[in-house]
Amino acid sequence: MPQTLEKYRRIDRRKNWLASIAVALSLALLLAILLKALLLAIGEPMLPSPVRDVAVFALILFVPCLSAGMRIGSSLIARYDGEVMRSPPATEPGSKRAGPLDAVQQHAWAALESWCRAGAGDGRSPFWRPRQLPDVPERFSLAVMVGGNSGARSQLAETFALRLDRNDELAALSADSRLKGMCLKLAVKWHELWWWRKRHPRQPWDCGYVLEHPAAMARLAHFRPRRPTLMIADELRNDSLRQILHALGTAQAGFGHPVRLLVIDAALPSMLELHFDTDTQWGHTPVHDLGQVSVIDLSGTRMADNGERRPPP
Repeated sequence: MPQTLEKYRRIDRRKNWLASIAVALSLALLLAILLKALLLAIGEPMLPSPVRDVAVFALILFVPCLSAGMRIGSSLIARYDGEVMRSPPATEPGSKRAGPLDAVQQHAWAALESWCRAGAGDGRSPFWRPRQLPDVPERFSLAVMVGGNSGARSQLAETFALRLDRNDELAALSADSRLKGMCLKLAVKWHELWWWRKRHPRQPWDCGYVLEHPAAMARLAHFRPRRPTLMIADELRNDSLRQILHALGTAQAGFGHPVRLLVIDAALPSMLELHFDTDTQWGHTPVHDLGQVSVIDLSGTRMADNGERRPPP
């Protein structure tokens, strides 16, 4: 297992370097051509070999362009990590998923949106430092959804994920016209390339169910999000959840985008050792120094200090 994982990491690093060099060379060549054209426009005499001049300029500019090339190149080739997550199934073309149905689900939906966006930052890095990680106040955070029946919890989380990752929208556009679907993909990718710009308000997230097999758990320790990410742990075993929290909690310092883990279960996982603030209905866990945990209860009841449900006053 470790050898296979290390092999994949070497391949990923090689792809990133090749993409970075290709982008840096392209940028350097473009700037060299523009520089040569500018020199000619201001009266620089024509030399016997303008191609040689452009080549020399490009070589000089390659090193300063490499930093931008590394940022743009890695963004260009970044793909959804299907080794770690399973994407929620898209809705059939022509059909539409229902959103939150009642007041309790609407409250849960709003809580999910607030939790995902809180501490996400604006996604920008300084123009002159393209490789600097964006300022993300909360790179990783945890929420737990409990109560209600199993089907209602899973359905609400799946519908929320599909709305967040815009896969339903992409499927509808692609069913109408492949060109429209391709245009949406290109527009998203185009906006992601420019590191100094704010994250688009409708930036799609990567959403999926965390895979529980050993290979996925091993790879999770080296997970790096390509965009804001929502991971769903639907009724996983306590030992698997412990591994996931340890891997993501340890790796979060290297996250360039916010990562949110939504744990779904019938009751609060005991391994979290949650302590509650009954006024805010936020929990606090000492596990891996995760701190605050958003608790979303579909039963419409409130939590007592010990984490047990109690009817509203």
